[in-house]
Amino acid sequence: MYFLYFFYQGSFLEDSIILRSFLRRISSKIFSKYLFLPSLIFHSAWYFGVKEFGFYVDLNILTNLLSNSPNPSSIENIEQHAVKVFFYNFSMLLMAAASGHYFQKLVRVRKWDRKFKQLRFQNSWHYILKGEFFDFPRSAFDLEVDTVERIEIVYVDAVVKIEEGSIIYDGILVDYELSKDGGLETISLKEVHRRYLKDDKTQASFDHKYYEIPGHILILKYSEIINLNFSYYKVIEENGSYNIELVK
Repeated sequence: MYFLYFFYQGSFLEDSIILRSFLRRISSKIFSKYLFLPSLIFHSAWYFGVKEFGFYVDLNILTNLLSNSPNPSSIENIEQHAVKVFFYNFSMLLMAAASGHYFQKLVRVRKWDRKFKQLRFQNSWHYILKGEFFDFPRSAFDLEVDTVERIEIVYVDAVVKIEEGSIIYDGILVDYELSKDGGLETISLKEVHRRYLKDDKTQASFDHKYYEIPGHILILKYSEIINLNFSYYKVIEENGSYNIELVK
């Protein structure tokens, strides 16, 4: 359990989301299969490993404690070796937590979460906003020339509904925040321009439709966004100058 909790913990999810997601997975029958395997590995390793240090785990005492009428001698045995029992369990839980944390790092480095759905994290927005969904086996978009790592700029078109009508905001993605239920709460954009969709019918020049929004960062609430469009760009240096081009 500790292994899986720390595996799903990290920069991908807020702490409250991690806990709810983890508890939801624990309650599912499918997840119980993945819970059983690491539990079996760590318990087996510690059961046989302590023998190398001159100790052993008496399973008869354990089964007796789990019975309806445990033998008093079993309880006395636990009390006499309380410190050893504590360090046995504490060391196992500590190693499980550390293993889960570093296994997460390994999964991210090896990109296994993109290849195998079972290892994928619950924060689906990360894969969309960073363009990592291109590497999903079932993705309808394949990068034939570039890789996901070539993506340096994510350009966002967001349609927002207000009383005066619908506005489209264009800008470069800076950051995002998750909501309590694991969805998208806000997105932050820079170098933002906006235009009213109704201006498409009244203005002939496309350039005149856009208005630059001064400021460093514009934050949009996801609850007010109707549609989102993402474009993923790479930066190319040519003759000392830099240009951007869509990844292919």
